[in-house]
Amino acid sequence: MKKIVFGILVFSLMFGACSDFLEEEMVGTLTQEHFSTEKGIEDLINGAYEGFRFHFAFEWSYSLTNFGTDEFTHGGGMDRAYFNNYDGALNPGEWRDLQPFWDNMFAHINQANTGIARIPEVLAGKSQHNTRLGEAYFIRGFNYLKLVEQFGGVPIKLNPTSSIELEFRRASAGEVIERVIADLRMAEQLLPNEPAQKGRAAKSAARHFLAKTYLFRASERNAEFTRSTDLDSAVFYAEQVINDPRHQLAPDFHDIFNYTTVNGPNEHLPEIIFAAQFDDNQSLLGRYGNRVHLYFPSVYFTLPGMMRDLANGREFQRLRPTNFALDVFDRSVDSRFYKSFKTAYFSNNANTLPRWTEDNAPSPELVGEPRFQVGDTSIIYIVNSLDDDRFVRADIDNAAPHTYIRNYINDEGQNATNYTLSQYPALSKHFDHNRQTPNDERGTRDGILARLAETYLIAAEAYGRKGDYAEALEFVNAIRERAAYKEGEKRKIEYYISENIPFGETGSTVEDMRATVNAFTPGTPEADQEMYPAGVTSQEQMFVHFILNERARELMGELIRWVDLSRTNTLITRATAFNAQAAPNIRDRHVLRPIPQSHLDAIQWNGRPLSADEKQAEQNPGY
Repeated sequence: MKKIVFGILVFSLMFGACSDFLEEEMVGTLTQEHFSTEKGIEDLINGAYEGFRFHFAFEWSYSLTNFGTDEFTHGGGMDRAYFNNYDGALNPGEWRDLQPFWDNMFAHINQANTGIARIPEVLAGKSQHNTRLGEAYFIRGFNYLKLVEQFGGVPIKLNPTSSIELEFRRASAGEVIERVIADLRMAEQLLPNEPAQKGRAAKSAARHFLAKTYLFRASERNAEFTRSTDLDSAVFYAEQVINDPRHQLAPDFHDIFNYTTVNGPNEHLPEIIFAAQFDDNQSLLGRYGNRVHLYFPSVYFTLPGMMRDLANGREFQRLRPTNFALDVFDRSVDSRFYKSFKTAYFSNNANTLPRWTEDNAPSPELVGEPRFQVGDTSIIYIVNSLDDDRFVRADIDNAAPHTYIRNYINDEGQNATNYTLSQYPALSKHFDHNRQTPNDERGTRDGILARLAETYLIAAEAYGRKGDYAEALEFVNAIRERAAYKEGEKRKIEYYISENIPFGETGSTVEDMRATVNAFTPGTPEADQEMYPAGVTSQEQMFVHFILNERARELMGELIRWVDLSRTNTLITRATAFNAQAAPNIRDRHVLRPIPQSHLDAIQWNGRPLSADEKQAEQNPGY
């Protein structure tokens, strides 16, 4: 009896009185014979959904997607800093993230291959035939897309593996993209308009990733494979999703990340097109859960008046925002900044409250008294402009809360900051307070893989690349108007301090948020404000960088940035301009990841291991 040992969580549907969610159970081994039954096919496809959780499960979630870009550099937690710094440890032998990524994508491709091979026979004439076959094609296309984004060309395997196979050769990136498109188009035809359960793929998910794949092929990195119809195809599939009444932008940007409870309102928003499913059932979380909540928080628990709690998270302090990340927003009018970053904390530890001293007390009678009480603001980050000269060192030393100022004038009259590797405004999109304890690493919130705002930006980029800037701006401004402060909307106190705006101002910023062609027209003040890197001079170049800026404002920290910069051939330009730790070492080779050495050492050609020269020929250039 042949067996396939998966060693992963296999999903199953919980057929209760009201089964609305894709859930999971532990399964050790599944036999080939099992896949010849309807139950076996259900187990197989449900198990393949586990692969989507991989992208949120461990350090590879950010090291392959956000490190080494214009948005984030490393913080005080240096564990994967070589992905940010592009140093010698980022090489074909890297086994902690690159090898698991490679192995897991191909494992889930094999599950999909098994489904594609078995479903036509096992489910012939059954009501679930098209849906399960569509899911298998979607899973295979998605995983090949992830591989080609990171590595370029990879081996294409379309038949299920039931025994050891060693003969593999890389296909070109163009061939892999063709396979992704073919699989996703099959999925789009077969999948239902509405998924039967939360967490399953529907037509809109296939269409979103089709639009994304066509745009990927139309981008600069893939110029040799680009087809003249790619941009039209990207527009076609993106607009099908945008015009689908099942999907709408959330009214408030804050709603998307306002995680209140497992399977709560934010996880049911019609903006969410597809998400990896997690919950708080400890027996089903597996080894990792969703761990992305760990990687963005900065350190707070060591400060007097504070201790680690669920609301503020456990601080692995891996990702620290760059100056570009803080300045790409017009923070005075774009609500996305203060809805994406945590800039204030409240005291939660009465035992360690800091006290006024003779040196900093506002008045003598306060000496020895607590500077703040539990529940008061205990930490504040002032995110002011780098040319702001309003603050001096005394504003830090004499403030009641622990105060971190991005730019102040020190005693020598020079610009300075007291932000550190471990203290900085933290991206708050992934915070998870529904874990069991403050130190619990296994997160419970769903991991968003596709949401409608990105679909809008895909359509905008495709139209702009076609030269239709007016249509592109329609889609961009739909996103930007949602991001504006609305009339009467409250702002955080640190907003008023940082942006030097009168307290209590609650006017609408919708008009200020509407972009025009001036934003990417050379020589205009609006273009100057976009911080385009040196050498970006033409309107066509500026448009691409404008879209990259807008994608940063909308999608910052959502685990897609490295691919965006790689596909547009802007990774080196923007990392050099905006990421001081990446700039010294980044080279042309870094627009692709190295093929894992473990793969090259294991494969054979014509029954023999590869020679050193053959391995080098299969490797990406420069590694």
